[in-house]
Amino acid sequence: MKPIAVCALLLGSAGVLASPLQAQDYVSVYQVMEDMIDTPYECADYDPATDSCSSVSLMYSEEGIIYNTSWFAMPNPGGIPWVFQAHSEYETVMGWGCSTSWQGPGVSYSSGGQPELGESYARQIQAQLAQAADRDEPCAGYYPMAQGQYQVRFRHRIGDPAPRAAISVRFFATPKPVRP
Repeated sequence: MKPIAVCALLLGSAGVLASPLQAQDYVSVYQVMEDMIDTPYECADYDPATDSCSSVSLMYSEEGIIYNTSWFAMPNPGGIPWVFQAHSEYETVMGWGCSTSWQGPGVSYSSGGQPELGESYARQIQAQLAQAADRDEPCAGYYPMAQGQYQVRFRHRIGDPAPRAAISVRFFATPKPVRP
């Protein structure tokens, strides 16, 4: 099965787009996955000046579960930033992507920085995410902005808006570098 990108659900940082959209304007996660099959890498907060993202996600669906791998970076005062991978699972609720893990994502060191510190930091990040995991983690919904571009908004499982800033995402055929 070919991997499909969807969302940097793990990271809630990025700017809010100014264009308001109505609730009926959202697109199901599965529709986004189908529409973006040829451009499977989801880039959060794309910066054209550096051709980079605040995170990159790659997702695929199998037997009703959406599997996500996301990459994000942390600054390294000593040089090249650390890059980490986060692995998580989602289900859909009314077309929105909702976490199925109440213990947070699995995090591992990927590259950059000093590897021995990167592995230690990955364990610390995972422990912090597990401690902060919330049974009411918001679900993510996609609102089309332009071809291959969406605003991801967050709601609780019961449909109430969640107090989390929207994320601007774009899809690309190949992964972009991540920046801290």
